[in-house]
Amino acid sequence: MQVAARSEVGYVRTRNEDAHLVEIGEDGDGVFVVADGMGGHPAGDVASRVAIEALRESLVAPQPASADNPAGADNPAEVLRAALVAANEAVGRAARRDPGRVGMGTTAVVLTVTGGLAWVGHVGDSRAYQFSADGRLTRLTVDHQHGGYITQALGLESRVRPDLRQVPAEGLVLLCSDGLTNMVDDEDIERVLAHASDVQEGCDALVTAALEAGGLDNVTVVAVLL
Repeated sequence: MQVAARSEVGYVRTRNEDAHLVEIGEDGDGVFVVADGMGGHPAGDVASRVAIEALRESLVAPQPASADNPAGADNPAEVLRAALVAANEAVGRAARRDPGRVGMGTTAVVLTVTGGLAWVGHVGDSRAYQFSADGRLTRLTVDHQHGGYITQALGLESRVRPDLRQVPAEGLVLLCSDGLTNMVDDEDIERVLAHASDVQEGCDALVTAALEAGGLDNVTVVAVLL
């Protein structure tokens, strides 16, 4: 497994409200997350950090099944679903503790690799893609968005409905905030990755492309070669 990550504030925002997580275990399993605190909402940077820590707690060392944890570590889809639900609750609790944070929220897109299986889960409009060995880019997520507005995000409502899918544990999986995809279309993402000599070069080139296109938002990319 090879991993690269990069996050930039861009040229317009005054702070970086994105956060990301890269955790690789000694057994080769891994947890990878991109979270994008929602612009225009209070404390988006706090929301993304809270979500990342909650996801780390749930996913880096999932526990066996029990009465309190019916998902169990042997069911990666349910572990991932439960982790995103727990992250939603964590962001909501953090908002309720501080009146200045009421309304804060964040997107999250997650890749887990465990026991040779790869799963992607997401809430919001941060995306996951898979870039195959033959140079084809496939979008793995569908934005939770309608009419230009995000319809789901962690922390905004008491319940979330994460989308989950198992993906082939091969090729390169790309996680990114919309600071990339609003500035660089899918065809150009595919082209950049096709010309990259390694994972880090591809990651850096995508962030650079978003900045050169205007850098209107924070941009974060995590690339994982399985």
